[in-house]
Amino acid sequence: MNDLNGLRAWDAARELEKVVGGIARKNRLADPGGVLSQLCRAANCVGASLAEGVGAATKKERLQRFRRAHQEASEIRHHIRSAWDSQFFDKPMYFWLASRAAVNVKMIRNLIVSVERRMSDDKGQKATTRRRQSVPLEDSGQPQKNAKRSSRTRRSRIDEKSK
Repeated sequence: MNDLNGLRAWDAARELEKVVGGIARKNRLADPGGVLSQLCRAANCVGASLAEGVGAATKKERLQRFRRAHQEASEIRHHIRSAWDSQFFDKPMYFWLASRAAVNVKMIRNLIVSVERRMSDDKGQKATTRRRQSVPLEDSGQPQKNAKRSSRTRRSRIDEKSK
């Protein structure tokens, strides 16, 4: 994951950012609370945080950036509702923005989960490698045969107990 091209969460965030920017430019109403400016900043921050995450040096840094993008995407949902309450856009636009923001949150959440899985898989592989390295090697002659004999002995004991 070293390139933004093909990252659907980033594409979706950019699409939402463009629409929100267009609404803010066309707005003729007074915005005393700065709802539209907050909405624009949050929308911009989602794409920027995803881009920073893709360019991060470590998986831990990548995860931090993606989590920040998730927080901003959640914040967008609040700002969309506030802008709707202030009547900055009509009902169809509200529903489109709200559904797009919800999809963005889910996509980013799935991205976070995939990075977390990769991190846990890497930890599991490192632990397995360490265990293999710490097992002492036997230099006694033919350890393979001894292992087979011991398993045969165990089987015969189990068979005797079951009778």
